[in-house]
Amino acid sequence: MKRSYDFSWYPTNDAKYGREPLVRHNMIMLSRPVGKTEVDTKAALGIFMQRFGSLKKNTIVAIKEFGENGQIGEDIVPSTEENAIIPTAR
Repeated sequence: MKRSYDFSWYPTNDAKYGREPLVRHNMIMLSRPVGKTEVDTKAALGIFMQRFGSLKKNTIVAIKEFGENGQIGEDIVPSTEENAIIPTAR
């Protein structure tokens, strides 16, 4: 079983001064997923932050989770809740 996550994001500095940010897309693959969306997405988010920087420097628009048969569920979007998968701030 493999899971891959498509991150749609942009650097936070790109949105300064009223400019329209250029949204980027990066695919992160987990070779040994647990099978729970919450755990696997947090692991993929950790890999994303190691590669591209912290959530202070980057703004995540959405994450799409893909399995072997295509997209799983709906897009995962950031939330202001304390126990959210993708927090907007720490």
